[in-house]
Amino acid sequence: MIAACSLPEPDHPGPDAAVAALAARWAEVVIGAAPAGVARLTTLLRRLAAVLRAEPFWPLAAREIGRELLAAGPATPDVLPASLGLLRVAAPDALDLVGVEGRRRLDAALDELAAGFAGALRQQTRIRAATSDVPEPAGDAEALYRSVYLQGPAGLAIAGLDGQVHDLNPVLCRMFGLATLDQPRPLSDFVHPDDRPAVLARYRSLVSGELGDETRLDMRLVRPDGLVLWTHVIASLVHDGTGAPTHVIAVVENLSDRYRLPTEPQSAASTDQLTRLPNRARTEQWLQRSFAGRAARMGFCALDIDRFADVNDALGHQAGDQLLLAVAARLQMVAGEHLVTRTGGDEFAVVVTDPDGVCAVSHVADRVLAALATPFVVAGHALTVSASIGVAAAPTDDSCPAELMRAADVALSWAKAKGGGRRVVFDPERDAGESARFALLAGLRAGIDRSEFRLVYQPLIRLADRATVGAEALVRWQHPTQGLLGPGRFIEPAERTGAIVALGRWVLEQACRQAATWRAELGDAAPYVSVNVSPVQLCEPGWVRLVASVLADTGLPADRLQLEITEQAVLADETVALDALTALREAGVRLALDDFGTGYSSLAWLRRLPVHALKIDGSFIDGLRHVEPDAVDASIVRALVQLAHALDLEVTAEWVESEVQARRLAELGCDLAQGRWFGDAGPGEWVTAPGRRSIRT
Repeated sequence: MIAACSLPEPDHPGPDAAVAALAARWAEVVIGAAPAGVARLTTLLRRLAAVLRAEPFWPLAAREIGRELLAAGPATPDVLPASLGLLRVAAPDALDLVGVEGRRRLDAALDELAAGFAGALRQQTRIRAATSDVPEPAGDAEALYRSVYLQGPAGLAIAGLDGQVHDLNPVLCRMFGLATLDQPRPLSDFVHPDDRPAVLARYRSLVSGELGDETRLDMRLVRPDGLVLWTHVIASLVHDGTGAPTHVIAVVENLSDRYRLPTEPQSAASTDQLTRLPNRARTEQWLQRSFAGRAARMGFCALDIDRFADVNDALGHQAGDQLLLAVAARLQMVAGEHLVTRTGGDEFAVVVTDPDGVCAVSHVADRVLAALATPFVVAGHALTVSASIGVAAAPTDDSCPAELMRAADVALSWAKAKGGGRRVVFDPERDAGESARFALLAGLRAGIDRSEFRLVYQPLIRLADRATVGAEALVRWQHPTQGLLGPGRFIEPAERTGAIVALGRWVLEQACRQAATWRAELGDAAPYVSVNVSPVQLCEPGWVRLVASVLADTGLPADRLQLEITEQAVLADETVALDALTALREAGVRLALDDFGTGYSSLAWLRRLPVHALKIDGSFIDGLRHVEPDAVDASIVRALVQLAHALDLEVTAEWVESEVQARRLAELGCDLAQGRWFGDAGPGEWVTAPGRRSIRT
């Protein structure tokens, strides 16, 4: 809660003297220095101090002080402006107001004081018809009203019986962002579309006399720039000397800062300073209250403007701020009664209270997307804006605000991942899967330290004599709670987060140590070891030095190590990747292009790669398993083998699971093969065990 203003108790002699001194000054400027007047104004100051001290702060209580100010002395034109001018300057010291919060409370209370003064004045005398070109009226009361109209803090509008607005006083012009009202405009131009039918019907009823001489209503007005104003309006009929109605005068009170959250203290800490919308902290407060019993169900739309940074980069931050203001205004227009907030730089939210299921929240999101599709004019440029929206809804009895906001944020990330310009509804099952993957990834580095990973090796068989000439190292994770996990469960998220670098280093070190052990047992007949390299690793600074360091530490000759890369690894950063591959080849390391045939390689591109071998993707090998092989797959494999041999490259076929496949591959000229037909992957000692050197000959 925001701390209350530090105001003195009335019976403290020091501050009380300050209040009396201010009352004397006030009396001099508005009603003369009569003792009775000073005493009356001292009482009003004490009551003002009590309003400022109250928790919760309720500025409307100051209206009665304004009404009593009118009764405190002669109704001269200078009473209200002089009072406001004096109190704004002198009250902070006299009433011991502290900091920004004290000043904010004083400004709000004085606005209400002025509204009360103007309302009491209207009750004292009927206001004659007035437009911007009406002659100056005579009489002290009417002169005072003109002073209030032109200089006072209340927003005032004058309209004809036909609904044409003829004049706005300076306060209301500023409220609407106008210098002046150049010409009469229909009342409907100022009213929010959703409120327009009810407001116009009420106006017609007032003019016809059905409602008497006055009506009050809460309504939304719309500025020319689209910003929505929540207001309380008191509309009164003005009569001529015969009693016939001639005009309507409206007192407009701007409630935008407190309309949606009437029980919460307002402060700079809870309001976005650019758009004046509630900020994220205030949004969370609102949700907390709603989940505490205000609503049975809540919906939340988390919105992010797509590629907003491009606007700042191209047009500057001032234009970016103008766009944010325009987006905020349009969101308020389309969101209707729902709360619109700004939760971050280019992030907004729409909070939906008691929606009829998630479909109703999705409907709000769709309306927002449709509204944003109309271009914005900013800094002389027509800007087309799209947004990504995450939608979530939850019952308040078995959820909490944090879970609702998180669900919407997760759905927002899914919408952005799909390219933006859409809304995505939160899916608990999808989220559970992604959360499990995240939790798995979070334990990856610790798993390396705890030796939870291990390598298995799948033989690489020479088809000509079925001898084991190499072995591919494959990583497995012996997870403490989820059991043995294959690479499909953790490699892709590890690549996205960069954790693959640490894991890849461990795999390289362990594989080279195992290959060095084979060489110690078998000498020159020992198989080489083949290790997969991710795109992240290949472009990592120092990767080539790491390979050289591992070879030196393990004593493994460079030609006993083969590194498998994919086309994507090279295309990620072609210059860096080619430099790394060239350096590795010059060092004597074998290089193989994995999953060949599934990418976009051209012959010219392939000739540039300093590789020793190609590994044909298993999807092409599968068609060779039948007695009558797939003619297309057979033709593709033959063409790939011929292409590789033309470039003096060795060819390995993956996913070989039958003798039929093995024989056909040999007939097509394939050099090496690997797959379950030659044995599943196993521990390193299997590779050099008796009987493994010659497989299924």
